[in-house]
Amino acid sequence: MKKIWAGRFFWKVLSSTWGVIAMSLFMIEFFTFNDYLVATSSVAVIYIAVLTMYVGSKEFFRWRQKDTFKSRYFGEIHIILWTLLFVVFTLFAFFSKGYFKLPTEFLATYISTLGIFAITMQSKSFSKK
Repeated sequence: MKKIWAGRFFWKVLSSTWGVIAMSLFMIEFFTFNDYLVATSSVAVIYIAVLTMYVGSKEFFRWRQKDTFKSRYFGEIHIILWTLLFVVFTLFAFFSKGYFKLPTEFLATYISTLGIFAITMQSKSFSKK
């Protein structure tokens, strides 16, 4: 069991690291008027891929070890951070009358993150039945 957690911990750290990098680059891109579009696009794809691998692994073990599985991490924290960033970007864009523009890749990343979270919540609900 310890080895399983070690493997998932690796993906958790990797996912969180890429998440922080993605959020940071999106903030830089937003406040520099989309000058770093290529970098954020690549990082967003990597972040979603790593997040998907981590979540897939976690859900696999949740279903495989129904009676003994306990999650040590809370995805809600990531959703709250992404949502706060989305709200900040939206408010800045709105009140600047279009001076600031929401990066397209950010919206795709936000929706993907929400989708992954929703799927895991549904999976968690099904696995308890």
